Amino acid sequence: MSTDSIGTVAGTVPAVELLTTPLGVANPYPLYDQLRELSPVAGYRDWPPGTVPGADEPVTAWALFRYDQVFEAVRDATTFSSRDPLQEASSAPSLMLVNTDPPKHEVERKLVSQAFSPRRVKRLEAWLNELVPRLLEDLGTGDGNKGVEVMGFAAEIPTRAMVRMLGLPDGDHVRFRRWANAFMLSSSLTPEERIASNQEMVATFATRLAEHTARLAEQGAGAPIDPDVEDAEDLISALLRAEVDGQRLTPEEIVRFCVTLVVAGSETTTFLIGNLLHALAREPEIQARIRADRSLLNIFVEEAMRVDGPPQRLFRIATRDVEIGGKLIRKGEWVALFFGSANRDPDVFEYPGQLDIDRPNIRQQLSMGHGLHFCLGSSLARLEVIAVLNAVLDRYQTIALAEDPGTKQTASLLTHAYVRLPLHLS
Repeated sequence: MSTDSIGTVAGTVPAVELLTTPLGVANPYPLYDQLRELSPVAGYRDWPPGTVPGADEPVTAWALFRYDQVFEAVRDATTFSSRDPLQEASSAPSLMLVNTDPPKHEVERKLVSQAFSPRRVKRLEAWLNELVPRLLEDLGTGDGNKGVEVMGFAAEIPTRAMVRMLGLPDGDHVRFRRWANAFMLSSSLTPEERIASNQEMVATFATRLAEHTARLAEQGAGAPIDPDVEDAEDLISALLRAEVDGQRLTPEEIVRFCVTLVVAGSETTTFLIGNLLHALAREPEIQARIRADRSLLNIFVEEAMRVDGPPQRLFRIATRDVEIGGKLIRKGEWVALFFGSANRDPDVFEYPGQLDIDRPNIRQQLSMGHGLHFCLGSSLARLEVIAVLNAVLDRYQTIALAEDPGTKQTASLLTHAYVRLPLHLS
């Protein structure tokens, strides 16, 4: 791919426009390297998550590619609002927490954190450690040089975990990935298909919430009005009980949180599992070190998220005129924060494209966000991927790349990931 000094490819199309092409989505990193030198860059056009391409218009935004610029925008929630008026006006449901600003964000996060607690997440550990090896038995070892396709397996882990945590019927997990793909724009669907998927998702959670409410009311006859949130048997029941300073979540807010949990948690973690397995397969020396010392798994996950994390960009809106990199971003203008580019900024990470688990500043990576909007589900995602990596290392002596390089998703740069990934497992 030839480049010139003004951020174009082959001297014709501006690099920022190529970020939304299938090739740009599949491999944005060479484009990031050009655009980082020019950041902020005007004219980026794309859709926020939860909107419907073909029914909603894309936004035109400034794009930030340098680590210092992205970090400052993430840190300054006052200047860079997370509210998404396009999504609010769309037929798609509005995400909870992700698209909320202070002071409402603090109240919502306190209420949700009371229910979605570290103790509740930790309860899944033993179940995950039993589930993952069982699913690997069905995966097999593949056929010769073709390898075994692992993305179907990867999708099972977070979707089944969500169903168990929420207290939903086992079969519901089958629909979770389809809903997430439609909402997060990582699959090619018609506007009508996307709208129908979003409506089905919201209606399902509204029905499940009504069922929970009725069951709790029946069980609660003669019981204390406010039983301990941690004692709730599932997350939906805990969300119904959560209370902070006399405030509780409304039914609409609980449905929105369930939607947020599914669309953000199931797809992103599925893609993270795929990217981590690919990293383990392509780095045999690091794989050998991890086999010898499993305590390295946590730092491997952090570094692999830095090099190739699924989350690539999110939008903000400037609440005031602000100057970044010598350029004026005016109040009301959209700003795209490219975490995938920030994580490979050579001013912060030496040899940024190299996976190095001895890197001293690995934990500066931004794939899980930072500050006010640090990912609430990060502990669950880490629990899931560590369970997967341990089980895969226990079962297979060989984890290597297959001749078939697999297929990256090319629909949206919200995420960078495989939709099909064959690996040698034996």
